[in-house]
Amino acid sequence: MYSSDLAYIHDAGFGDFAERAAPQVIPILRRHGIRAGRVVEVGCGSGTLARRLVDAQYSVVGFDISPAMIRLARHKVPEATFRVASLTEARMPGCDAVVAIGEVVTYVPARNRGTGLPPALRAFFSRVHEAVEPGGLFIFDFIESGAGRTFQAKSRSGGDWVIAVHAELDTREQVLTRRIVTIRRVGRQYRRAQETHRVRIYSRRAVAEALADAGFTARMSRSYGRYRLMAGDVAVIAQRQT
Repeated sequence: MYSSDLAYIHDAGFGDFAERAAPQVIPILRRHGIRAGRVVEVGCGSGTLARRLVDAQYSVVGFDISPAMIRLARHKVPEATFRVASLTEARMPGCDAVVAIGEVVTYVPARNRGTGLPPALRAFFSRVHEAVEPGGLFIFDFIESGAGRTFQAKSRSGGDWVIAVHAELDTREQVLTRRIVTIRRVGRQYRRAQETHRVRIYSRRAVAEALADAGFTARMSRSYGRYRLMAGDVAVIAQRQT
């Protein structure tokens, strides 16, 4: 997932979400008294948010399942620590906050149908609770509704790349499938690759119950501060109970 070409294209042409959300995440941390300390970013991608956090004087440890993304992040933010790991496997160090923006939690595989949370995601919530200090934050977003998220084909291009995406929703399984084809020019050659990403849709109630079971109090909204998420997405600000 997110091989070298897709990671490159995502960083070059699709970093607007992280760029717009990052300036809102830092004030959220500060409003909750977290003005310094360690922030763990799960699903850190190419390091866009990590760059902002480090510039704001936070210490950052980032995880991503994609080695290509981690290479980009290490180049972009050499002051931070990055490791290749999925959220279901990452061993998080003690920290003041955990951040997972950009629908990261929706990528957890599951066999159950519907909008209930898979055991692996519940276990992740528990590990986050163990990692953050009392009063610490867990900031993330998820997909609540797949309405309006499907399309036959969309394409976009840059100076040395083209990407085409087809998205379809399985309403029974509550899984959104994105089929992605990329073409990238490297030197005098063109490379073609394809990936299939399956993300799960969760209900607010299921997420809220799982967070409460893990020991968090949570507030949900449609935005990170002034940055409103796309339709169907929900932002969560969860705080570890002291």
